[in-house]
Amino acid sequence: MVSRAYERHAGAIGAYALRRAAAADAADVVADTFLVAWRRHDEMPDEPHTLPWLYGVARRVLANQRRSRDRRTRLHDRLRTEFIEFDTRADRIEDTDHYRRVAAAMSTLNDDDAELLRLTAWEDLTPTQIATAMELEPSAVRQRLRRARQRLRSGLAEDQPVADPKTTAYCELAGQRSWTRYDPDWSCGGGS
Repeated sequence: MVSRAYERHAGAIGAYALRRAAAADAADVVADTFLVAWRRHDEMPDEPHTLPWLYGVARRVLANQRRSRDRRTRLHDRLRTEFIEFDTRADRIEDTDHYRRVAAAMSTLNDDDAELLRLTAWEDLTPTQIATAMELEPSAVRQRLRRARQRLRSGLAEDQPVADPKTTAYCELAGQRSWTRYDPDWSCGGGS
């Protein structure tokens, strides 16, 4: 019964949806309408009442789509507002000389080394977790991480140190796991 209803009325339901929604959404409306018809096949009336019943189902499917889209939009707007408020309250580490030095040193590293350091410092992953993320052996991650930290320290050492109290997580990139102030006598606080 539902397959016959689909053969007869899919075009009409598609046209109905296209007049009320974007083309990509209209295809979903047709699919969801006939999914409901299949689930509720015992409630679907015989012809000539089948198409009006399907229009009612399609109308409810469209309403559900709109509600979902509106919820997503509200959530997106709320998160964007909260992020902007957070971003404007936060100190701008990007505006410091030390950040620029670390960013310059990071840019000299290859992509894998830079990602290893970011996964360690920013995402706080262990070598075992990084091994999973990068599809490597944990021992290889530890070795590569040690080399990446050495390269970063070398890149930072080539530059004149700038005393800046806002180093935060960027010294972690060079191997120190705690939040510290920059010490010009010990490149990014040392580390392993």
